[in-house]
Amino acid sequence: MDAAFVITGSEMLSGFRQDALVQPFAAMMNAKGIPVREVRMLGDAPERLMKALSELAADLIVVTGGLGLTPDDTTAQAIETLAENGARQTIPNPVGSALGIDLRLKDKRIVFLPGVPAEALAMFRNLMAQFADQGASTVNITAFGLREVEIARRLGELAPRCGYLPKDMEITVVVPQDIEPQVRAVLGRHCLEGPDLATTVGTLLEQRGLRLATAESCTGGLISHLVTQVPGCSVYFLGTAVAYSNDLKTKVLGVPEDMLVRHGAVSQEVACAMLRGVLELTGAEVGIATTGIAGPTGGSADKPVGTVWIAAGTGDNPAVQQFHFGFGREGNKLVSAKAGLNMLRLVIHDQDLHRTALA
Repeated sequence: MDAAFVITGSEMLSGFRQDALVQPFAAMMNAKGIPVREVRMLGDAPERLMKALSELAADLIVVTGGLGLTPDDTTAQAIETLAENGARQTIPNPVGSALGIDLRLKDKRIVFLPGVPAEALAMFRNLMAQFADQGASTVNITAFGLREVEIARRLGELAPRCGYLPKDMEITVVVPQDIEPQVRAVLGRHCLEGPDLATTVGTLLEQRGLRLATAESCTGGLISHLVTQVPGCSVYFLGTAVAYSNDLKTKVLGVPEDMLVRHGAVSQEVACAMLRGVLELTGAEVGIATTGIAGPTGGSADKPVGTVWIAAGTGDNPAVQQFHFGFGREGNKLVSAKAGLNMLRLVIHDQDLHRTALA
């Protein structure tokens, strides 16, 4: 079996919206052993869609877009024409209202999904469950700290057998079950124990009986947002202090004024002081502190935009590290928050931290 994708939508061709589906679709198909032979992008015109579908020779064609109720949603017209010569089934939408269509023709199967990425991805994952017997069973391994190209380079000859799904600075690697041990061995500490960083760290904290507090400057509360996205986090998360100004760093977290003058707010010394301060303030056993320059302004020759200091762990023996990120303001904040979570994850493992041992 092979496959092709057809992405419809005039807004794609006019530059109003970027495609967000081809990469994850192709990754999931590739991991199932179903090669993608062709991808086409079309405007909202039934005749163009019909022409493309007649030309594509793939066994499975996945079409996205045009299933809504607005005037430019014209895929339905093509479906009605094609359905005259095939069997038609409705595909439920677990996260939205637009239903999909599964059309079985004599020589091919055409699946129509809505163009909204969250809906299309949810429906496509359910569709892929039907193709579990096309190749080896797969497992998802989430990695942090490596880009897709670096993961593929490290995996070498294993790379073509895997799929790669980037999301919010984390990469889910879809791996055939028979090579899971090799992939984990190659990626090492970059492999998370859970499906994402927040869940992984939350599970680790709960298992070790540790309570977490955060002191955030450049991340502006984003670490606490990620942590509290996990149900049940109240078991291990006490709270955060968003001390953006130097005044609050001093008044709330006890960072000495002369330290701020001598080293600057973006420094190893201040990150560690912020960590100690929030742990004393809350009584938590472990914490994360961030201070940096998210950008696009505020940098200097010594501390350019993207410079971030993070301290994580206990007040007495924290891990502390300087980073230089280059993702723009929003990306710098997100990667800093996740780097802090990952540092905490690693320091808990490396120092074998447990609440009873710290009491």
